[in-house]
Amino acid sequence: MLKRSITVVLCMLLLIAPQAAFAYKNPTSLPDEWGQYGLGDPYVLKFNGTYYLYVSTRDTDIGVKVWSSPDLVHWNYGGLAATDPVTKGAYAPEVVYWNGYFYMYTSPAGKGHYVLRSESPTGPFTVQTGNLGHSIDGNVFIDDDGKWYFYHAGAEGILAATMPTPTSIGSSVNTGANMNGWTEGSTLFKRDGKYYMTYTGNHVFSKGYRVDYAVSSNPLTGFVRDTDNPILISTEGPTVGLGHNTVVVGPNLDARYIIYHNLEGKGIVGPLRHLGMDRIVFNGDKMSVLGPTATEQPDPEMPDFEDRFNGTELSPAWTNADGVSWSVDSGLLRQQAVGTSRLLTTAAAGSSYTAEFNLQLAESNNTGGQRLGVVFSYKDDNNFGTALLDPASNSLQTQFRVNGADLGWVESPLPEGYDYTKLHNIRVEKAGDTLKIYVDGMLKETRSVMLGGGSIGYVTENAKANFGYVAFSNNVNGSSDYDAAKPVPGQVEAVHYLSGGEGVGYHDQTPGTIGDYRGDGVDTGKADDSTSHVTAFEKDEWLQYRLNIAETGKYDIDLSYADAALGSKVQLTLDDGQPLGEFELTGDTNAADVGWQTAQLNGVELPAGEHSIKVAVVSGTISMDKLTFHRHTDVPVLYDNFDDGQDDGWQRYEGFWSVKSDIAEEEQAYDAYHPIPGEIGTVHYISGGEGVGYHENTLQNIGGASTEEIRSTFAPIPSAAVTT
Repeated sequence: MLKRSITVVLCMLLLIAPQAAFAYKNPTSLPDEWGQYGLGDPYVLKFNGTYYLYVSTRDTDIGVKVWSSPDLVHWNYGGLAATDPVTKGAYAPEVVYWNGYFYMYTSPAGKGHYVLRSESPTGPFTVQTGNLGHSIDGNVFIDDDGKWYFYHAGAEGILAATMPTPTSIGSSVNTGANMNGWTEGSTLFKRDGKYYMTYTGNHVFSKGYRVDYAVSSNPLTGFVRDTDNPILISTEGPTVGLGHNTVVVGPNLDARYIIYHNLEGKGIVGPLRHLGMDRIVFNGDKMSVLGPTATEQPDPEMPDFEDRFNGTELSPAWTNADGVSWSVDSGLLRQQAVGTSRLLTTAAAGSSYTAEFNLQLAESNNTGGQRLGVVFSYKDDNNFGTALLDPASNSLQTQFRVNGADLGWVESPLPEGYDYTKLHNIRVEKAGDTLKIYVDGMLKETRSVMLGGGSIGYVTENAKANFGYVAFSNNVNGSSDYDAAKPVPGQVEAVHYLSGGEGVGYHDQTPGTIGDYRGDGVDTGKADDSTSHVTAFEKDEWLQYRLNIAETGKYDIDLSYADAALGSKVQLTLDDGQPLGEFELTGDTNAADVGWQTAQLNGVELPAGEHSIKVAVVSGTISMDKLTFHRHTDVPVLYDNFDDGQDDGWQRYEGFWSVKSDIAEEEQAYDAYHPIPGEIGTVHYISGGEGVGYHENTLQNIGGASTEEIRSTFAPIPSAAVTT
């Protein structure tokens, strides 16, 4: 990109804003980890509102360790989840929950995979299969249609296979994801209909161990790596050798986090590694990591409402309008008798939100008529939505009532063999008038309904049920990316301005919106790679962002911009108005033909901690793609005008040099010694003329000029004309 000249206006006074609470810092050590081996190849499972962490086992030991956490930060050791001898040196254990069972996939010492099973995420897991092969680093993905897929490392990159059952693996095919070398540690997730795969390359002892990602429209093949890879790498500093990650949705039900290990050197047995975690954000289909970080970061956001049912009775957060008797036990809300009931939260979600529910039948009968499920967007009895699990038809059934009118039931089949006495998960994503309903992570219905926000809750019909963890967050489909504190050094997408609307996150003066990336008043445009940027950003308009600055000091700030009108200026201010500097974007008379350019503010003083930064157009109009923050390094200015007649501080390597007046001149350059091995130009023969530097038999030079003329002008001549 072209670096533009700028005028910098700096204010050296720092305004220190109140600091946010911070809790975690990479890398993290946990209690009872493997000594001198640490926490390698981490995998995180979320079940009933709790996260479970599994890591590789030291080569000399048996068993798979497990930790649990409510928030991805505070972890409690849960002991050995598996103790079978087959788990000696169990590499990269991953656990999947399905229909009442937890399935563990691991490749002990990297020599093929075994499947273990348990009824609890903390074990005990027992061996279910022999060695199924398929190399190392197995990863399991369940698609919306209930089909299972297995991914593993191979010489050609990441390979994939279908899984007829949770304990069997088919033949492998090449996914197309690779790093042109040994590739391992894949993780797959689905977002907006596309399959995202992260994977790791380089040697486990290399500081350049890193993570790339690729995207496909097919879970088995056709994965295309992103042009901005790697998304996670660090080869120097406090954390290096980053890789073998998992991707998990955070406690606010919306944000995604990448969890990985770092390299700290050789342990007693194998590499010594510890835990790292950073936020993932999206711009369209493009994924990026806010990191890697090695300074204090904000805790992952919690939901706006949650209940883990850890008490002894129903809390005041619920309205029990039907008078049904309930009890609370072991993290479950238990219905005391078969019946029909509806339990609602006193808190209400906004117009766009994500809600999560966990539920099971307490008793199953053969008479039919049993249904259990959830209610959401409940405003009153005339406005709400319902999603029910129906064991008799083995289906999800949804119904919406809007202004007293029922819109009709819609039924979607669920995978064969569902056991409704086991805990199942329902997830509701509401973005405006679009609602997506998931069952056990599988997208089953998408409906368009003109329904607002409201309470959420549980419902039963002729059933006795238990209800587990429940929560809602007023974020959906990555909207919490906007308010996430962006680490500095790092990058801030222009479209990730703060939420809160006009006068809070932005100020826009145009009467009509050009683009609609976020559905508010800010004008946006879209690039060929589906990413969006701010466009028609004009005088007196501004955008505000949240930063987490690693340390107090000087930073260089890059502004990626296009379409700048002649004389455009953009100003940066910190917190409540402290000026940081101005970008002067001048001379773009044909701005539309130039494309994206970069302007820079150098040596801007920033204070450590969480702060806001406002980007305002002072004059003109531009499009803005991103801001990038780098640590500033003062480069000493070195010069020599040779006015002392000396060449002190200079090292002669080739040729003969002398200082005359104020000019350093090269003498007899062609007599310079040429390094061996190396290359020697055929015209670089020694000076001295005929009989000294060369011998010429021909009376006339083929090149059409004397040899010295040819050499003095550096004109190319045929090799037959002059020899060495």
